[in-house]
Amino acid sequence: MQSKISEILEMQFPPIALLKSDTKPEDATGPKGERGGCVMSFVAQTIAKRKTTYFGREHISCGGISVGFGWGSGMADEDAVDFQATFLSLGVDSAPDRAAYEERLSHMPKHTGEMFRHGERIYCDFETAKSGIKSRPVYDEGQYVIFKGIENLEEGEIPKSIIFTVNPMELTVLTQINSSFRDNSACIMTPQASACQAIGNFVFREAESDDPNPVLGPIDFAGRGKMKHFIPNDYMNLSMPWELFLKLEELSEASVLQTDLWKKFK
Repeated sequence: MQSKISEILEMQFPPIALLKSDTKPEDATGPKGERGGCVMSFVAQTIAKRKTTYFGREHISCGGISVGFGWGSGMADEDAVDFQATFLSLGVDSAPDRAAYEERLSHMPKHTGEMFRHGERIYCDFETAKSGIKSRPVYDEGQYVIFKGIENLEEGEIPKSIIFTVNPMELTVLTQINSSFRDNSACIMTPQASACQAIGNFVFREAESDDPNPVLGPIDFAGRGKMKHFIPNDYMNLSMPWELFLKLEELSEASVLQTDLWKKFK
């Protein structure tokens, strides 16, 4: 299928679809070997090059991706939660047990150890980071996520998430259409989440709502760093459940896109 919104806006990057599967796709690009690195490099290839890509449970290589794609919490125990909360906040400066944290870092490669030492600084302190980790929506199903251009969806395939990649003007249009049928002002989510979570589990949770919202991201620079070779820095992802995507596509046929106001920006 094609996206009406994408066609009208002549988007450089038409939307892509995230699907879940128990079967490894045969005609897709995926990680080589057991470790997959950051999944966002594969997502970016699908966005920019329209390649179908995949990522599996067996390729998990960081603490956020398990929960991001509905493969459990990714946390074996409370110590794992504390370690992740320390890294996501200020590193050693926020560690509840600095000596224990330093000991774990001593067994890491130098570059990785330094990154964990300083922390990713997504959260301002350990307590807030731990609360954020524990509030993530958790699912546990499927063995693989598959990313493909919306034009490559096969009949009967129902995506778990539709991912737009938009510049500021395209984001303005999508925000306007998404707000056009609502009577409240909180119409887009921007969770403090990793890039994979913003296109994955937070969208999965919105799909369970009677009034789902799109999810804006990525706001984590680690994920963005894996995308920058394919996607310009001034682009964002706006992800949404399948049913919301279909609704916005329908609304776009009688929207701001048919006005003289919009024509001035073309």
